[in-house]
Amino acid sequence: MKPAIILLAILVVGGAIVWIIDRLFYHKDEAENPDETVQNATNSEQAQGCADEACGIRSICPSEQLLAGECKQEITYYDDEELDGFAGRGEGDYSPEEEEQWRDVLYTLQPADLLGWGQSIKHRGLVMPAAIKQEFLQLASEHHAQ
Repeated sequence: MKPAIILLAILVVGGAIVWIIDRLFYHKDEAENPDETVQNATNSEQAQGCADEACGIRSICPSEQLLAGECKQEITYYDDEELDGFAGRGEGDYSPEEEEQWRDVLYTLQPADLLGWGQSIKHRGLVMPAAIKQEFLQLASEHHAQ
């Protein structure tokens, strides 16, 4: 039993030493240039491609902004408080009449408010119906392509 404890202690100490060396020498550049690290990550995501036509105009595609939550972090209401009643639903859990409620809000938004509205929806814990999500992404792409 004593040799097993000694071996375990050696492994723990060795692992700690390797972790410290890794942090000191290999992650040094990330600590000195955090903006460059974030930019490299963004560039690698773009290299994977995007379905939106507006990718060349913005650093991140509108649909990826929505999904990644990289726009405004605050909740702003766009005269759409009634949509809060749909909290906890999935994309396919809506009736045609409920989809129309979403559509009414979507098509009354100003084009400049589209991404903000999408972020507000996400931060409120709402999930758009699948058809509305596609329409939203198309409208957001068209607006950002202009």
